Amino acid sequence: MKKIIIYFIICVLLFLIPLTFKTKKPNITSADPITETASCPLLITANNETIPIEDYLIGVLAGEMPASFHLEALKAQAIAARTYVLKQTDYGAKPILTTTAHQVYNDQNLREQKWQTTFAEYEQKLTEAVQQTANQILTYNDELITAMFHAASYQQTESAKNYSGNSIPYLKTTTSPEKVDPEETHYTFEQLNKMLQQKFTKSELQNAKIQLNDSKRIEQIKIGKKIWSGREIRTLLNLKSSSFTWSATATGISITTYGYGHGVGMSQYGANAMAHSGTAAEQILAHYYPNTTLKLINYCKK
Repeated sequence: MKKIIIYFIICVLLFLIPLTFKTKKPNITSADPITETASCPLLITANNETIPIEDYLIGVLAGEMPASFHLEALKAQAIAARTYVLKQTDYGAKPILTTTAHQVYNDQNLREQKWQTTFAEYEQKLTEAVQQTANQILTYNDELITAMFHAASYQQTESAKNYSGNSIPYLKTTTSPEKVDPEETHYTFEQLNKMLQQKFTKSELQNAKIQLNDSKRIEQIKIGKKIWSGREIRTLLNLKSSSFTWSATATGISITTYGYGHGVGMSQYGANAMAHSGTAAEQILAHYYPNTTLKLINYCKK
């Protein structure tokens, strides 16, 4: 009889133990990103529309980065773009421009026109990039960073100090692995004088003095008695980058430009190259924004 009771107890325990594990629910806190997004949606005003931030980010990815890029690069862009819009708009309190002055944004109609037969595929891919990084932001000293990014660098990025004169700990010069084709343009002496709004002699233009900074971009260029920064010359001549060479010819000046954009922060083509080499989004961000912290934001307690 005693043995029967023991066997009965063992059988009951064997039945109850797996049932206990099966019915145990995960501990979801109030900081769960999905719960927070649903209960405290944050809206962004763009193109005179009020859009939930995660929907807005899909449009930014479409406007700022080729949808054909690696998913990890798109995820890195989503986090950078989310950080940027929150800082730029003070968490949705102010509108944001939908151009390169802030962040390029493509609404759904524009995305359909642009992608056509690949719309469903690309829309799903960008949605995944945003959803998989939901509520993730970059901070420095518990503050949102200025998440600058650009299309492509040439071997290394530019520092904020070289670009604007302001030293920012997480916007320093760093290596960038993308391979970009240089772009060469020839200008006649007359064309250059017109674009620079000057009357330089042929000799003055041919003997321009170039000074490079530590990221191998043009720090300043002196023509005759006139001095410009590389950034100013880039604007005046509508160059893709301030990383360029200035070569004199018999009929004018040949300028070869490397990369595309201001060069500060994350290089989008560099991020794609890193992703294809097996680098995850968080590692890409740590490379281009050193000393920053990746965090989950709670929109209810922003």
